[in-house]
Amino acid sequence: MTTPVSGLYLCGMKTKLHFTRGEWAAALFLLTVMLASNIFYFFYEDHREPPYDVHQYESLFQAFAQEQQRLSDSLAEVRQKERTQYYQGRPDIRSDTLPPFRKQERKPMYDIVKIDLNSCDTNDLLTVPQFGSKRSAKLVEYREKLGGFYSYAQLQEVYVMQNIDTVKLKDYLYINRQKIKKLNINTATYKELVAHPYIDAYLTKLILRHREQKGPIRDLTELQQITHAYPELVEKLRPYVVF
Repeated sequence: MTTPVSGLYLCGMKTKLHFTRGEWAAALFLLTVMLASNIFYFFYEDHREPPYDVHQYESLFQAFAQEQQRLSDSLAEVRQKERTQYYQGRPDIRSDTLPPFRKQERKPMYDIVKIDLNSCDTNDLLTVPQFGSKRSAKLVEYREKLGGFYSYAQLQEVYVMQNIDTVKLKDYLYINRQKIKKLNINTATYKELVAHPYIDAYLTKLILRHREQKGPIRDLTELQQITHAYPELVEKLRPYVVF
């Protein structure tokens, strides 16, 4: 129950500040929370842990700094030895005329040994960049049908080689044209003629018919007249046929 004095006081405050009873209750609650917070902070300050003593870690810091210095000295010693060995092999260069720890030029680990494209096998081709077992096998298979390669451009005729830069292959491969196998137009059988990539079944029948009816073919000019082959095909056949 509210005393007369407190009642008059609240009524006066209410009349003066125009607070409702609920607003007064909220104000008293907020005041209580603030008071409790101050009390908690007071006791927390009395019981909090003492700050860390940095001085107790000075020995660890010193040990770490000493280890870093030791590693730095060791690295400098190794570099100095390498520098000394480099200048011992170069008597024409004075060590005091160049900056310290000059980086040496990188030399190739090994010399590239070029492979003959007309005599290599699949294992040899595996040493060439971008060549796997499938690509090597297809290239050797086409070479055997062709009789040997005459130019690097012919590599593009193999479908597995169409995305390869043939210019770069010249660093690893060379072509020995002396090893190209010739095809005798006047003695080759139907099977041998039609197996060549540049001679199809139609040309083969025309060649065999002329051989049976009129005898041997003398040269490429006569071969073109008999088969009516376009000049580009005749030029492609030039390194591979004999009469």
